[in-house]
Amino acid sequence: MALSLNGTSNGSLNNLSLSGNTGTVIDTARAGGIIQVVQVATSSQVLVNTNTYTDTALSASITPSSSTNKVLIMIMQEFVATRASATVGMGIRLLRDSTVIWNPVASGTGPFMYYNQGGGDTSQELDGNAMVNYLDSPATTSEVTYKTQGRPHTSGNSGAVTFQYNSNGTNPTSTIILMEVVA
Repeated sequence: MALSLNGTSNGSLNNLSLSGNTGTVIDTARAGGIIQVVQVATSSQVLVNTNTYTDTALSASITPSSSTNKVLIMIMQEFVATRASATVGMGIRLLRDSTVIWNPVASGTGPFMYYNQGGGDTSQELDGNAMVNYLDSPATTSEVTYKTQGRPHTSGNSGAVTFQYNSNGTNPTSTIILMEVVA
């Protein structure tokens, strides 16, 4: 059961009773208020060894209650980038449905979201946790899906990135959180 309180001035509730001692109080009138939260986690391993952005298995959907509201997207994505040469890197981008809404900085070769310039011609490994926070204006009350796609900086010299993986062989968990924010 959701309980909405509407109004433009401050106030208080006295002796509020909810059956089963459960309920949600939603402040729908205050700009900046969070009125809906969705969190999805995945530990499904995804290997990308091409220069093409590929789905990383991290996605979540939300249906905004107003077309003027915004959606705050918070991403924490585990990865290991590898390459058999002196440099290694990777990048992820954020999509709303099929539209790219955030891209990492890139060169002619590829993204520089996480990049390491190593020495010599030895193989390189870069383990990390990619964090992206983005405030989107989807302008709809229809369901929207947010997801990440990733790729190595370059696939040359066996360049690759594996999401939801670390070098000790376990699959860590990546998360995406969507929060509807009152405009």
